[in-house]
Amino acid sequence: MKFICDVRQVDDLAEGETAPPEPDMGYELRSIAGENFEAGVVEYVVRRGDAIFARTTVGEEFAVTGKNAHVLVPLGF
Repeated sequence: MKFICDVRQVDDLAEGETAPPEPDMGYELRSIAGENFEAGVVEYVVRRGDAIFARTTVGEEFAVTGKNAHVLVPLGF
């Protein structure tokens, strides 16, 4: 099983493969401009085509690769 910390580029995941946060870790998302927004915490990242998306606890997905991508911000628990 891969964790979010193991994913450095799109090719690190197969199509549809997911990677959850590491044990005792969590991630929130920030816009590329550095703004925080309420989207819950990240449940996992998933590869869809040539992009990686982060799925949050409120059921939304945000691109974390490519133009205008969001930034994964680690949270220690």
